[in-house]
Amino acid sequence: MKKTHRAIAIVFILVLAASFLYLSDSRKSIFTEKVGDMTLSGYDAGDIAAQQISKMSGIKDIPLEKAYSAVYRSNKGTMRIWAVEAPDHNAVGDAFNSMNSMLGGPSGNDEHGNSGNMGDMGSSNMDSNMDMMNLTKPVKLDIIEFEKPDVYVMKENNEINYYYFKMNYNRGRVYWIIFDSPDLDYQISIVKQAVMEI
Repeated sequence: MKKTHRAIAIVFILVLAASFLYLSDSRKSIFTEKVGDMTLSGYDAGDIAAQQISKMSGIKDIPLEKAYSAVYRSNKGTMRIWAVEAPDHNAVGDAFNSMNSMLGGPSGNDEHGNSGNMGDMGSSNMDSNMDMMNLTKPVKLDIIEFEKPDVYVMKENNEINYYYFKMNYNRGRVYWIIFDSPDLDYQISIVKQAVMEI
């Protein structure tokens, strides 16, 4: 009888330890388990994510202290997110503006007026602008009720790319999102949630 109790106790401890390790591992990620109906299917941090980012034309020049990448999946498609974090939000903000300018996006002064030659690209008129987006200049996407962060969208190699810069008092992060879903309304709804939750 004692052997049975010990075996049950050992199994219980192993399950508890595995649960603790799983929870502590999931807390290391900056990513939520779900964004809309999409589920986190994998993420990387540190060197692996930094290697991925070093091959990306836009964000590879952002000052990097920490790097993150994630993949979300649903029956409507796959979303990949990369994030670059730097402790000095001023330096990363300047680097973000420089990257945006290099990609052809609006400068800080341009943002106060019209967002670009395509006007506002809410989901309702994004389809009509897609013909103009065959490797396009970034356009500010007006999808969020509050002013910041500014989210930009561009098309490259038949993929829709979204990027934005978020900061708080001690650090800044630049995010880059790529979707493979052809449903633009769906993409924008998920990007909006990702901007608010991640």
